[in-house]
Amino acid sequence: MKTTRSLPRTITIAVALTLTLTGCATQASTSSPESVATETETQTEEQNHVLSSAQNEVEITVPINWNTFPQPGSPVLLAAMDKDGEGILMIQRDNREDRTEASLEEVVENWDDAFSSTDGGTYESKRTGSMTIDSAEAYLTEGTMALPAMTGNFLSASLEKENHDYHLYFIRQRELNDNDREFFKQLAQSMRILNDQPAVVETEPTSGSTKVIKSEDGKTSMRIPSDWFSEMKREVDNDLDATSLNGDFMMHLKHLKSEFDPGTTLDEYFDAYMEYEMEFLSDVTESDRLAIEIDGRPGIQLELHATVDKAQLGYLFTILEYPDHFAVISFAATSDRYDQMKQTYLESTESYHEEQ
Repeated sequence: MKTTRSLPRTITIAVALTLTLTGCATQASTSSPESVATETETQTEEQNHVLSSAQNEVEITVPINWNTFPQPGSPVLLAAMDKDGEGILMIQRDNREDRTEASLEEVVENWDDAFSSTDGGTYESKRTGSMTIDSAEAYLTEGTMALPAMTGNFLSASLEKENHDYHLYFIRQRELNDNDREFFKQLAQSMRILNDQPAVVETEPTSGSTKVIKSEDGKTSMRIPSDWFSEMKREVDNDLDATSLNGDFMMHLKHLKSEFDPGTTLDEYFDAYMEYEMEFLSDVTESDRLAIEIDGRPGIQLELHATVDKAQLGYLFTILEYPDHFAVISFAATSDRYDQMKQTYLESTESYHEEQ
């Protein structure tokens, strides 16, 4: 039985890689320096300059031919690339509270398995040592991230401060060499954390821009926020699949009634599905089940918070009954993000429709 339980932070990396290595970053690489509001030039003999994140949380020194490009609403605080589009760097920030008792090293090591849960995705890395970045010890890795349409080779450095974990990535679409490794070392040594305080996050308006995504046969549709990415499937069997750069993800799948005992009811199927999900969750806190009607069909809805691989996640599960199948709609995010976005998840779920 297919389920939705992988770490949202891992999907964030996958989506960021996909968007970065496609049109999003290509357009940014052709923009003029004047269009980059967060850029502050520093004249040096090496002709470097300092790039800062939008809210001045972090800064890093790069060659003068590197420019930032926007990643709105994303845990990627800063993304930049060179003018030729051959090199990409990203600085991502995660709340330390989301990883509960897990160490930073354990979080990074868990990415290999979690990333590989995406449809056709693989993530292989090895630890290459450590270094000091902004007075903190950083955990260094080197590896490869692969998606069906592209592959990126990367170097990364992960460090922790009082409130957040920070991950610096340097990505190329070719094999890395010693010059790349030396360049990454220089980048990492120049990185500074300017503001580690928790961000004051405003709940995103529920009336924001949306778009409709459809299954391959065009018979199943759902409305989601317009800045979500729906081209990368996490599972082959998913009819609908979407992810935000914040790490939220949604998946929809169908289970034919013919796969179950004759006369299986909605309640029985829901119990069986959730029993399977619960095998992979711990410290579960769940709401009361709600009897609902969406798309003119009866359903059951449940939200819960749980720990998965030492990360705290929030889930919204909705299961609808149709004449010949059950439809499962799932949303998930880190717990703090879930609380901010719950209304958006509910509204998206309510827009679900199947052509009969």
